[in-house]
Amino acid sequence: MGTLSLRRQLTYTFLLFTLLLLLVPHAAHESDMSFWVAWSKDIFYHGLGNVYQSPGNNYNPFYHYILWFNGWLMGDVEKLIYYSHWLKAYTLVFDFAGAFWAASLVRERERRFGLVLLLLLNLGYLYNTLVWAQVDAIYTFFVFGAVVLAVRQRAVASALFFVLALSAKTQAIIFMPPLLLLWAPLWWQRPQRLGLAVGASAVLATLILAPFIWWSDENYLPQIIKFNLGAANTYPVLSMNAFNFWYALAPDPDPVGVADTGLYAGLMYRTWGLLLFFLASALALFPLLVLSLRKLRRPPVAPAASESNPDDFSIVLLSCGLIPLCFAFFNTQMHERYWHAAMLFLAAYAFLKRDYLPYVLTSVAYVLNLESVLQFLKLRKYSVLVFDPLFVAGLFAVAMVLGFVKLYRLTQWRQEWLLIRQNFSRNPVALPLALAPTDLPERRLND
Repeated sequence: MGTLSLRRQLTYTFLLFTLLLLLVPHAAHESDMSFWVAWSKDIFYHGLGNVYQSPGNNYNPFYHYILWFNGWLMGDVEKLIYYSHWLKAYTLVFDFAGAFWAASLVRERERRFGLVLLLLLNLGYLYNTLVWAQVDAIYTFFVFGAVVLAVRQRAVASALFFVLALSAKTQAIIFMPPLLLLWAPLWWQRPQRLGLAVGASAVLATLILAPFIWWSDENYLPQIIKFNLGAANTYPVLSMNAFNFWYALAPDPDPVGVADTGLYAGLMYRTWGLLLFFLASALALFPLLVLSLRKLRRPPVAPAASESNPDDFSIVLLSCGLIPLCFAFFNTQMHERYWHAAMLFLAAYAFLKRDYLPYVLTSVAYVLNLESVLQFLKLRKYSVLVFDPLFVAGLFAVAMVLGFVKLYRLTQWRQEWLLIRQNFSRNPVALPLALAPTDLPERRLND
């Protein structure tokens, strides 16, 4: 694959994009599709700014821009409805862009296009877009971009990507803690970056929200804020078909029918889920915290130098891949699609470290969870072991535990604490070591 010219790579990419769309032209979750059509009609008849006149509209603004563009492209409502299933083409662009960006992190150029195909031919990566026709790939792409740009010390661009992620899906908020750990050293080294990032983010957020505030029949900003703040209590049940922790411990075999306000040891199930998520997230972010502390007092270095240690980048990617796994595994009210963001981060980690097991396990579990709910393949039986919620939850648990083990093995604890102490020491002799941690003889490229 590495010998292919750029022109051929682009040609094959276009052909694959077209083929994937043609293979499943009418696949979709009809309930979700009915929302896309209803909101598209609202936009077509009443304008983009008035799309929130529908009381059931609880999607953030970004996808409504896509619906507006699609309506403008179609030109009339009949075409808009007839070709509504092709809306997935817009989301698929973000799937492809994410695959190319993940593969670009690999230094060996000859490997990159093969890795792109490895991701784009993975049903676990594309099912959500092609078969379900959902839009989680959009916010995933922006969050992934925000993380990569933060590692590359592009603080303002990273913040802008995160604003775009939040404008696409509220779930992007779970990536705020790892991003803060990545941004903190950048802001400390150059405080002006903080002001620029905050100012640019405010401007972008204002531009995104402008049609719904000033170019509409009424100001819909309070409504947008309200459904974002209430997103955590939209479906007050143990699970919305995410095969997770609650399928093993729920007082009823079907957690979808159990309210998450029930009590155990004096706390609501919902609270227990949040506590477990916070604990698991803290474990996932601790190695990232150590990296952040090491860099906090170092003078700024060139972006290329900041990526000189593949282990550091791998820790960031694996840590961020574990966050959505922990989020969907422990929290109540989780949909089957909320695992999605883990796929791109785990794939990028796999490409960088040639360590594919967490990515493969998550891919298999994710496909089984989605297909068990949608039943697109119309299999004769869905009561077999591989579709059993406990089996799928077990796969997710194994992938998550394996990810934690690999994450903590990647972190060279003795050397990291030594570097942190040197960075905060007043001893000037320690400075050269702090400036070149990858040159220490104890640090190995592979653990």
